[in-house]
Amino acid sequence: MADARTAMLSRKKAMLAAHLVDAYADRLFSARAEPAADVLEFRAGLASVHPALATIFDLVAGRVELITEAVEVPLAEYSKLGVEDFMVSLYNGHTVQRLRIVGPDGSRQDVHEVLAGAVEALM
Repeated sequence: MADARTAMLSRKKAMLAAHLVDAYADRLFSARAEPAADVLEFRAGLASVHPALATIFDLVAGRVELITEAVEVPLAEYSKLGVEDFMVSLYNGHTVQRLRIVGPDGSRQDVHEVLAGAVEALM
């Protein structure tokens, strides 16, 4: 079985997953027993409790950016790399390409970790 890094999402698939998470939050709002509440307040409440959801909401709204960038892999973590990433890192100065979310402050997060956290928050 391949590890999670071997089956990396493309930019297009990562954005699709982000949009699906965003839409699912709206479905949760619609399924609530108190339909008269404000959807924006509901989403703000979710975002305040779950940072991963806040990041996904920001990504879908265009307030943060999704980029592909080279990320250095420490030699101690080489055993965790799939064959493809291992070969790429050998020829690219111990770096591999990763999809990262760039926040307004310049901070960077791995999109796969953020999506996993957001999905977990919705469960």
